[in-house]
Amino acid sequence: SIHKHSRSVAHAAPMLLKNLVRTGTLLAGARAFAPLAVQRRAFTKMSAAPIGVMVTVEIEEARVPAFLEALKVDAAGSREEEGCLRFDLLKDSEAANTWHFYEIYKDNDAMAVHKTLPHYKAWADFKAGGGVVSQKVAKFTADDFTA
Repeated sequence: SIHKHSRSVAHAAPMLLKNLVRTGTLLAGARAFAPLAVQRRAFTKMSAAPIGVMVTVEIEEARVPAFLEALKVDAAGSREEEGCLRFDLLKDSEAANTWHFYEIYKDNDAMAVHKTLPHYKAWADFKAGGGVVSQKVAKFTADDFTA
């Protein structure tokens, strides 16, 4: 069922982040192809542990094209934010019309700024216009980016 799957994804998000950190595969924006040592230096300059969210949404089938257009704008803009380390939109392979947003920010302030920017408004306007059948949000923090 969709709800069971959403709970398992939300439960797995902190472990996913920890594994990405441990293996050195958590990458950020333009630094994505930089050597691992360069990536680690970028993360160690942060004053607080990065935070993230895993948002799972089910979208009405008729509204999927509008959803994808809104997220194209939001994702592209988010990836340019200084405080946004990662923004991915993932299509669920088992649940129809379901997507997962995987977002990592330098800190709470960076996440707060994200929600004030014009590209975020594309997502907010889509939600306000209807079409989101369900939404679940899992929030998490990273333990250590240098281990």
